[in-house]
Amino acid sequence: MLSNVTVFCFMASYLVALGLELARFLRKKSGYLRPLIFLFSLAGLVAQTAYLFNRARETQLPPLLSSTHDWLVVFAWLLVAIFLFINLIDEELSIGLFLFPLVLSLVVSSYFVDDVTNTLVQPAIRSWALLHASLLVLGGVGIALCFVISAMYLIQHRRLKQKQNFSEGFNLPSLAKLARLNRWALMISTPLLTIGMGIGIGLGVYVRKGAQAISFLDPVIIVYEIVWAAMMISVIFILRKKQPNQKHIAQLTIWTGGLLLLTVIGIQILTNVRILNFDSWHSYYSSPSGDVPGSTAERIVS
Repeated sequence: MLSNVTVFCFMASYLVALGLELARFLRKKSGYLRPLIFLFSLAGLVAQTAYLFNRARETQLPPLLSSTHDWLVVFAWLLVAIFLFINLIDEELSIGLFLFPLVLSLVVSSYFVDDVTNTLVQPAIRSWALLHASLLVLGGVGIALCFVISAMYLIQHRRLKQKQNFSEGFNLPSLAKLARLNRWALMISTPLLTIGMGIGIGLGVYVRKGAQAISFLDPVIIVYEIVWAAMMISVIFILRKKQPNQKHIAQLTIWTGGLLLLTVIGIQILTNVRILNFDSWHSYYSSPSGDVPGSTAERIVS
């Protein structure tokens, strides 16, 4: 049964979970909704795990290496796993309202990118490529969490300043705790992205020496560099001041997280479906091997 799992299966589960989170936010007494949210989220994660396992068996590659489609699905899988873990620790925390829109955005965007195996992943560099992809996705998840935590911080800051009261189904941590979590997420994700990008540059130089060449003017790479620079500014700002303005840090990481989402969703889609004339080695269309049956365009037309 799990061998026939499609993207729609787990996307529908996450959509129901988000709807239940919204109902929990609007209702004063919503204790019975939490178990339902957890069950639908867990069901979606199980289906998504089965989907990734089937994809890995089909492509004979780890999901992080096989295609942009699988990479985005893994990104979403990690966010859901984090949500379930947090939900077990703190059942009242309303993080699902912030995480599930990101999860659904990643899952929906996976429809519009290539699911064709990347021809640049040569056997000789497969281990390094896997490390590169793993560090980038973990760093990306860290930045996504920074984005979510910063959004929660700004909402909580405004809530306390204007003395607003939300429903019992919408609970946020204190500003001090959110600031501490944001600091740790930023400090951990920055070195992950830095090392991942360094390995990627090394792999790019290695591939350029062979028959297939890549361009470092790749729009995906450029936006990642911008995100990395913004992260470094944030880290330097935190380290230089003993008591930095947490609101400014939250605003800065909101922009950083937005740039990351622009990279993994917007730019990936643009380079794959050729809405704009971008050349990207993250897209199958610009690979030296030319057109291959089963591309994104063909899947959309059919």
